[in-house]
Amino acid sequence: MAYHWSIHQLTEYLVAVSSPAEPDGAVQVALERALEALEAELGAVVVAGRVIGHAGFGSMDIPAAFVVPGDDDSIEVPGVGETHLTVGRLDTPDGRTGTADAVLVVGRAEEPYSAEERQMLQGMALVLGLRLHSLARLAGERQRHRLVENLLQIQRGISARRPLDEVLDAVTSGASALLGGGPVALLLTEPVSRDELLKVSHETLPETDPVLLEVARRVLVEGEGGIESPSAPGGTVLVERVVVAGETVGCLAARAPQTSNPGHDPGELLTAFAQQVNLALTDARMLDAVREAHRDPITALPNRALFLQYLDTERDAAIASGDPLTVLFIDLDRFKAVNDTLGHRAGDHLLAEVAHRILHCTSDWDLAARLGGDEFAVMLRGGDQQVGRVVAERIITSLTRTFTIEGRDVLIGASVGVASLTDAAQSGATLLSDADVAMYCAKRSGRGQWVAFEPRMHEDVANQLGLRTDLRTAVDAGQLWLAYQPLVSLATGAVEGVEALLRWNHPVRGAVPPDEFIPLAEESDTIDSLGRFVVEQGLPMLGRWRQELPGLHLALNITGRQVMDPKLPEVLGEELRRLGLPGDAVTLEITESVLMHDPELARQRLGCLKELGIRLAIDDFGTGYSSLSYLRQFPVDQVKIDRSFIRGLRPGAVEEVALVRSIVELCRTLRLQTVAEGIEEREQLDVLTELGCDLGQGYLFSRPVTAEQDPHRAGLDVVQGSVA
Repeated sequence: MAYHWSIHQLTEYLVAVSSPAEPDGAVQVALERALEALEAELGAVVVAGRVIGHAGFGSMDIPAAFVVPGDDDSIEVPGVGETHLTVGRLDTPDGRTGTADAVLVVGRAEEPYSAEERQMLQGMALVLGLRLHSLARLAGERQRHRLVENLLQIQRGISARRPLDEVLDAVTSGASALLGGGPVALLLTEPVSRDELLKVSHETLPETDPVLLEVARRVLVEGEGGIESPSAPGGTVLVERVVVAGETVGCLAARAPQTSNPGHDPGELLTAFAQQVNLALTDARMLDAVREAHRDPITALPNRALFLQYLDTERDAAIASGDPLTVLFIDLDRFKAVNDTLGHRAGDHLLAEVAHRILHCTSDWDLAARLGGDEFAVMLRGGDQQVGRVVAERIITSLTRTFTIEGRDVLIGASVGVASLTDAAQSGATLLSDADVAMYCAKRSGRGQWVAFEPRMHEDVANQLGLRTDLRTAVDAGQLWLAYQPLVSLATGAVEGVEALLRWNHPVRGAVPPDEFIPLAEESDTIDSLGRFVVEQGLPMLGRWRQELPGLHLALNITGRQVMDPKLPEVLGEELRRLGLPGDAVTLEITESVLMHDPELARQRLGCLKELGIRLAIDDFGTGYSSLSYLRQFPVDQVKIDRSFIRGLRPGAVEEVALVRSIVELCRTLRLQTVAEGIEEREQLDVLTELGCDLGQGYLFSRPVTAEQDPHRAGLDVVQGSVA
């Protein structure tokens, strides 16, 4: 018999033995395949001296050599003659298959077995051993899941503050079901005497059971942890103490009939249910202490540790029941600025209000928690990813509404990551981590967004973290530089200014877009070093250009964090004095959301900049929250109309033209200069010139260029040709 053929047979055998869902079926298949592969007539599987399956014997008795295999290689079998034996053990020397003292015995007439055949049978025996072990574990797991389901149902009742008698009834009924339907009773002692037992809950318990009560009294009086009385008529009596705050207050007593569940030790089952009684009664008595240890003192929400405990519990329940489970990871946008500018007390008040709004966006069965800092989480019991998306949108909408903190209006926002349980291998911590990764991706997509987790995001986030690390050294490594784009007067064709645009040439990644690295810088102190770099590079260049064009001004983009930095006026003022530049030579471009975040503080910070003579512009106007009438409260000089309004601008585009006209006319009324961003077509230029827009910027004039390319001269031919 060729060896390679035996390997082929062994592979088929593995597939066949793995198919039956019950041990008897696996044994029978194993025997049939072994006899076929070895061309044998007789076979038996023996465990601990007991035959659990056989083939080929028909009605004849199974010889003792099959039941207790010895060292003989051959025996005489009636009706068969000389039969050669080979034995395969179902367990390995280290007990890996969990089927000790079990063998597969095969007998073949006339022809002895080769060494290869004996080896093959041993492989077959080990495969069968592993399969039987697997089926046994699976049966145990099913019973364990049933126990876990019962215990989790009770824990949910405790967590949801269900009535105490309802929780205790669930304990006794659940214990009875898993103890084969035997009687179970929860007995509490009267405060005056331990001899007086009060039945507060019971299941299938006769009105009088003197033996059970006597055993229970012994446990309570003698202070023993648990007792079994196997001699009691009607089945073994089991008793387990109920302890609250170190004091024995009662016991859980049961009768375990002989037919009780063989998959669990009855005593261990009763102990598990008694612990649930301990929890229920302790929870009712010690609620304040539990809250103090596991809840955030600012928001009164569960903290990270408690949230993860609940999440692990619900994760096990979801896997056992097949119900969905979803987690939201919530990170507040612009919260740090509130703490830095208004102080920690205001920050704490804001966090408490955020928690209040999050709770209003969730149901009673959901669980919200504060994880730390400005991070929150929500667990949606029974909610799938679609439910997670709906709740995430609801939370984002709620948190974008204005907060009033200590008499001041504050505007923040939130980014939310959504992750659902999809794999039994996911732990609670892993599920929360997935939601965290999705939140990070949501924040990168523009803040105020929600994103559902996808596995590829882990790699994306790792890349972003690497990029953030590289950005910290980019300035010193000479990887950053400034590009300049002209700002052109649409009436005269003169270049009135240039906008400085920060660029990053990464040594490996190449050119990194600003909308990718600027948000990374804002999340850390790196934005401060980038801001200094722009000022230190841009202002000296402006000084050289103004020797030829004295009226030229430089536009610099600054972030919300830079605006709120009280040191910014000092830094800019010192640099302007050093270079001999007037304040109005610089225009700082600020996005609308910066003003809306904390209007009162924004007014103060902008007022300090205006004292230096610096001009202020609202960048990307129309994409945020503000209105022109609202902007009257701020010392703004210029409004930059976002490119999204310019894109569709052309003669005949009635709505687009009307919208831009209204912005230009209102700005003129408010004495604000208008700048059109993103001009790429001559038709757009013609319409804007006709509408009276003051300045223009875009690829039609010039792409951003280096300082050596004279950006203050770029685009003149285009504009002068238009005004001619």
